[in-house]
Amino acid sequence: MRKHWKLILGLALPLAANPGALYGPGIQADSLANTPIGKGGVQVSCRFRAQPGGVFQGIRPYLIWSFAKKGYHGGTGGNLKVELQADDGSPAHRPSGQVLATTAQRMTLVPTSSRFFPQLTFDQAPALKPGALYHLVFTNVDADPEANFVSLNACYNKVAGSPQQPRLADGDWAMLFRSRRQAAWVERRTPGSSESFTPILQVEYANGQAQGMGYVEFWMGAAKPISGPASVREVFTVTGPNRAVGSVAVRVRRVAGAIPLGLTLEQADGKVVAVGQGEGSLIPQTPPGALGGCGWVVFALPGRPTLVAGRTYHLVLSAPAAGAYEAFPLRKGSDKGFSDATLFPDGHAEFTDGRGWSGWEQWGKKNQRNADLQFYFKLIN
Repeated sequence: MRKHWKLILGLALPLAANPGALYGPGIQADSLANTPIGKGGVQVSCRFRAQPGGVFQGIRPYLIWSFAKKGYHGGTGGNLKVELQADDGSPAHRPSGQVLATTAQRMTLVPTSSRFFPQLTFDQAPALKPGALYHLVFTNVDADPEANFVSLNACYNKVAGSPQQPRLADGDWAMLFRSRRQAAWVERRTPGSSESFTPILQVEYANGQAQGMGYVEFWMGAAKPISGPASVREVFTVTGPNRAVGSVAVRVRRVAGAIPLGLTLEQADGKVVAVGQGEGSLIPQTPPGALGGCGWVVFALPGRPTLVAGRTYHLVLSAPAAGAYEAFPLRKGSDKGFSDATLFPDGHAEFTDGRGWSGWEQWGKKNQRNADLQFYFKLIN
């Protein structure tokens, strides 16, 4: 498996995760990827570690079908059953078969996306032990699941990082599957590949708390250049406590040249907090718009600045005209019912061609402020 590397002071070091010690999305994505439930006997398990734990109330998955594109669904959509199961305790951490709660959803397909994110409640409300592993097992129990099925959507990366997601430990949030050809539960990926699938899913508790991953689109088709006057930035206002930060990581694609990627952290009034350069040449050069090819660049922040609660900052990425990078953001699912706990609620991505900053353009809409760059700050204890 190809590793992703972080770039600090000209040295290449393995990119390590420390979930809970990050500020920012901490999510990487190349695209969406669907898994048809029932076709070929496929079942899917979304494994999660209960944090914070408590009385289980339900889930919000990302189901998908399409009347325009093949492969997303068939026939009536089938009859979906979801079971909350305990973990088997093995080193592979598979579903145990011990069912703690169940829900059934006979699919009703409409030609819009309004029902892609249903809130599913279960027949039982077990108390989930904080820190314990559980599984949500999706099965199509239709009489003819080959003909009648829908898909479960996920975040896809062509090359899995190590970890797969900086914010989520691999063992704590994962997608498993099995089928008629693959009888045992295994991590979801095409055999022989190094790809990864991250569940887009929210686990909900009776006290109103939630956990999960709530980014629902990845705008790779609307990537913006970073070269010369063209730049991208994240605008964010710090909520919660002050945060001392030692580094910041951003995920970009290198399109041309080996010019360092520049970073500026500034306050909204223009006062510069920190500047840095990253040797983007260690990211393989990839044609514009190609799937994959992105890499993390980590910038040390001299002086270990503090992000002050209530203050607005700009995290700006730039490069000389002799080099070319591009970046695309993660679209938040806030309007789909996903909690702030499953995404980064403090900011949004913007771009400029040198004539002023604007929110992102996608799906024919301009100045959208509902997406984040792929980035995270590493906190200092």
